[in-house]
Amino acid sequence: MTLEFVGLIAIAVAFMGMFSNPSFIVTAFLCATLLGSAAAFILESVGGLNISPAHFLLLFVAIKLLGDRQVVKNTLRGIEPGRPGFWLLLTVVYALVSAFFMPRVFSGLTSVFPVRILINTVTVPLEPAMSNLTQSIYFIGDFVCFILLYGYAADPAGRRVLGNAALACVVLNLVFVVLDLATYWTGTSDLLAFIRNANYSLMSEAEMSGLKRIVGSFVEASSFASATLGYFAYTFRLYLLGIRPRLTFTLSLLSLSALILSTSTTGYVGVVVYLFICCVQILLLWGRKPLTPQMAAVLFGTPFAFLLVAVAVSLNDASSTYVRDLLDTMVFNKMQTDSGMERSAWNQQAIQNFFDTFGFGAGNGSLRASSFPIAVLGSLGFVGTATFGLFLINILFGKPVNLRPGSFEAANMQAAKSVCIAWLITASTSGALTDLGVPFFAFAAFASVQPRSSAEETTRHGASGYASLVHGR
Repeated sequence: MTLEFVGLIAIAVAFMGMFSNPSFIVTAFLCATLLGSAAAFILESVGGLNISPAHFLLLFVAIKLLGDRQVVKNTLRGIEPGRPGFWLLLTVVYALVSAFFMPRVFSGLTSVFPVRILINTVTVPLEPAMSNLTQSIYFIGDFVCFILLYGYAADPAGRRVLGNAALACVVLNLVFVVLDLATYWTGTSDLLAFIRNANYSLMSEAEMSGLKRIVGSFVEASSFASATLGYFAYTFRLYLLGIRPRLTFTLSLLSLSALILSTSTTGYVGVVVYLFICCVQILLLWGRKPLTPQMAAVLFGTPFAFLLVAVAVSLNDASSTYVRDLLDTMVFNKMQTDSGMERSAWNQQAIQNFFDTFGFGAGNGSLRASSFPIAVLGSLGFVGTATFGLFLINILFGKPVNLRPGSFEAANMQAAKSVCIAWLITASTSGALTDLGVPFFAFAAFASVQPRSSAEETTRHGASGYASLVHGR
């Protein structure tokens, strides 16, 4: 095992977290999820497995939160039948079973594109692989993250911490954008090497049509754009709901600008689809209740803004040529490129794996695709797809009880749900695996938590007050 410098920082943060309020370690954990290209530890004995700072800190989040009896109670409530945690638990159990059995049961009956791409690799016969173990570990981490933060967010204080931590992530992501561009332009990119140390193929120096492809603290432009779309969605939803409009509008605009400058097809497609969904939601809301000034501005101003930009670009020959070439390269001709054809082949083979395994799937971690739904179908079959689908349906369409509509807390939970929608869009266009990542499950927990009733809150605070009197505090 190799301990990296960023791992030493993570150890120091974890140590401080054990002697601080839970808000510290939870916030540090969420901010650490931004370090997509960092490894705190590298396990050479397990095929060079990267232990990210976020996964390392998750262990200490668990230790800290499980020390709170009320969080444990809320956590157990989160896996009751019918709740999102229940469906996620079933999905994880099936994923673990499939990872062990399916590559052995269907060994040699089908071929897969392996999770870890090798040079000149086309397809390989299905058989047990190290990725079955590693992807299963990541999936367990996703579940632990979800259920712990679900229990933590059942308390109003926990929801406030998660809301502030989410805004901190938005700001920190923009800070990494500035550092990425500044070090590139000054030739000092090595200064960020300590957070770009994972055993991944890093593409931090790539350019597209003369523009530096922004990667921030991530591996490449696509993963950066996907993450940034989620953080844009969070602040943009808060802006639409009239929450701190100046701050949230500024952060939304900056995040959107960084996303556009990343020159990522995933980001471009994702932001168009997400904004379309937002406009549809506003239109549906319009017939039932008055719109906020921000919603009205977006609904009527967005088409005008797009038209104004299109006219301005078309009137300038140099600009129109540049934009046309960029769109041809990144969007319209994407599927004709080697990368586009390769990703299309991944999806076709994953679908074939589903049929070759009689609908049971090739096993979690056995294959890669280029779309999250197809990866789930090919890996987990109809059983895992059904349970995972029910989990996502609960996240996207569930409504919290015991929470006043239009309140600040309700707005933050709607914003968290918007993050999940945005990340599902990008995962559906370019997600290679069944793992949506711990940031998704952190926001999913925030979006789907069922706050305790006011009677339960009164009982808890009353008991705390009585205990304080008894102990003289």
